[in-house]
Amino acid sequence: MARRLDDAMNARLAEHGLTLQQFAILMTVIEHGRMTQAEIGRLFAMPAYAISRAIDGLEADGLLVRDAHPSSRRAHQIHATEKALDMAPAMFAIVKAVNADLTQGLGDKEAGELRRLLATVVETAAI
Repeated sequence: MARRLDDAMNARLAEHGLTLQQFAILMTVIEHGRMTQAEIGRLFAMPAYAISRAIDGLEADGLLVRDAHPSSRRAHQIHATEKALDMAPAMFAIVKAVNADLTQGLGDKEAGELRRLLATVVETAAI
């Protein structure tokens, strides 16, 4: 099931030149605002080199920018560009479409309950 979900997301994201990893980072920065690379890495429990590569790609595509950190000479703040913010509604539409495909065999009440339960799991997960 998880593989099907990943495949569906990757197929739709590829149309926008994104990987699932890049999508997750991009949407996190859009949601939280300026973040350091270390903060992003901790959030996703990913090594620094993997986060750096994903950010490099997003930066090359004009979606994220690295700026000097105001209080640390060694850190950079990562933030979303206008291009990324303009793209966000399309990203939300992808998630909505993939979720609809995933829950197509459920009734409205069941699909709503599944979303509620998954949201609870995500909110309370101690990862």
